[in-house]
Amino acid sequence: MGHLGVILGLFVVLYGASVEAKFFKFEDCTGKLRIANAKRFEIQPDPVNLRKNMTISLDLEILRDVPEGAMLKTRYYKLKSVFGVNIDVPIPCLLGKFGSCTISLCKYLRMFKEQAEPLFPEGVEYGCPLKAGNYGGENMEIQIPDMGSIARLIVSGRYRTELDLLVEGKSVACYRILAEMR
Repeated sequence: MGHLGVILGLFVVLYGASVEAKFFKFEDCTGKLRIANAKRFEIQPDPVNLRKNMTISLDLEILRDVPEGAMLKTRYYKLKSVFGVNIDVPIPCLLGKFGSCTISLCKYLRMFKEQAEPLFPEGVEYGCPLKAGNYGGENMEIQIPDMGSIARLIVSGRYRTELDLLVEGKSVACYRILAEMR
C-alpha cells in the first residue's frame, strides 16, 4: 500500500470521528481510554487517484501527551470479491514498516517525517513524545510517488485498515478505515 497507506494510517491512528465519502469510510473503535478527538478528517479525491497527488484536511486535538513507549499496531487487508463473496486478504509486514506491523510510534514518526511533519503546529517540535494540543491543516497536499503502470495495477483496489495505538499494552486509539485507490 506504500506511502498512501502510511499517510492514511498515521492520520487515522490519532483521530476520533466518523467520516464518509464515495468509498472512504473512517470509524472510531476507541474505548474509554481515548487520547484524541478529530473534528474533521477528509481526503480528496475519493477514490484516491494513484496518478495524482491527494489532499487531506483535518482538525485534530490530542487530549494528553502520547508517551515515547506507545506502540502502533496496523493491520491492512486488500478487499477481494470471489464469486460474489468478499474476502479480506491480509497484507503482511513488509520491510518492517509497510503493511500489518507493530512498531513504536516514535519509530513510525521518524520513518515518515516528510509525510507527518506538516500536521504539527508551528512552534511544536516534531517527534516524540507527541504533545497534547491541536494538530492538522487545511488542504494539505500529499505527493503520491510515481510507481509505474504495473505497480499501479497491483496496488489499485479497495483496502480495509485497522489501527490501534497502544500505551502500556492498552488501546488508547482504535480506528478502521476503508479506502479505494485507482
